[in-house]
Amino acid sequence: MNRFLVLALPGLALAACSPAGPAIGKADSHIECAALISAADHMMADGTLAPDTDFQSKILVSAMTHLNAYAIPEGISEMDALAAVNTRRDELRTIVAPEQILERAKACVAKTPG
Repeated sequence: MNRFLVLALPGLALAACSPAGPAIGKADSHIECAALISAADHMMADGTLAPDTDFQSKILVSAMTHLNAYAIPEGISEMDALAAVNTRRDELRTIVAPEQILERAKACVAKTPG
């Protein structure tokens, strides 16, 4: 199973999904989307969630699009943005049910430009 790897991919579309900041029950921000996608991927890797090959085939580009859409306008380095995503991912895993994480992550992937 592939682990979620975040690499710099220049040229990805950076269309906005919603304002920045954490959101539960609303449209998710770019950092929230990147964290949700990462959380879902980690939970599939550790067996908390069942693998979903269709979802997993789309997550790298989607997560990077959301990561860059968060970091670039804010002038945040890739490493700092990744650290923020990882912190939020770990928070989400403790406060949101796995099925809800997956549902929200799939919504984030579905609204990824491209």
